[in-house]
Amino acid sequence: MNYKDILHQIEQSQTNTFCTLDIFLSSGTLILPKYRRGLYWLWTRLDLVVQNQIKENHKSEVPITKLVQQRSGLAHICEVKKDDFTIVYNGKGGYLNNSRSFGLRERILQELNSNDFRTGTLNICNRNFNSADWAVSFFDFDAQENHEIVQLLQTDNTYQEYAADIEKLWRLEFGHPILCRY
Repeated sequence: MNYKDILHQIEQSQTNTFCTLDIFLSSGTLILPKYRRGLYWLWTRLDLVVQNQIKENHKSEVPITKLVQQRSGLAHICEVKKDDFTIVYNGKGGYLNNSRSFGLRERILQELNSNDFRTGTLNICNRNFNSADWAVSFFDFDAQENHEIVQLLQTDNTYQEYAADIEKLWRLEFGHPILCRY
């Protein structure tokens, strides 16, 4: 299996986990258990171009207005859609070591509500967006159904290495989400 095949399997899997933020927040660990590792995607049905001046509360927040103004109309912006939502952000989350554990679910929650100046965030809830206009999906590297894909990826690579590679390769295959800074 080549990387393109792997990326399309991951894309299919993450699309199957799609849910609105309201459902994700109310279902907690039922949808995604704590301390899992993986990739996540944030979707919106808002027209961010029309939203124009979106206030930033602190320097770690993604500068939504600036990114939308710079990138609107560019050729390789992600246009993956589901229902009336479009992917606008993706990232990776989760690590486990002896001193600290931090999961994919916790990273998604940081994107929704964070005043931690050390961590980049969309900070959706603190910008007074309506959560009904946002959705999330994810690919759980630790889920049993994804075991075969992970085995292919981890040959001579750590989780941090292959997760970063897949995050970048997904963007090359499906387009760069408009709100991803890097």
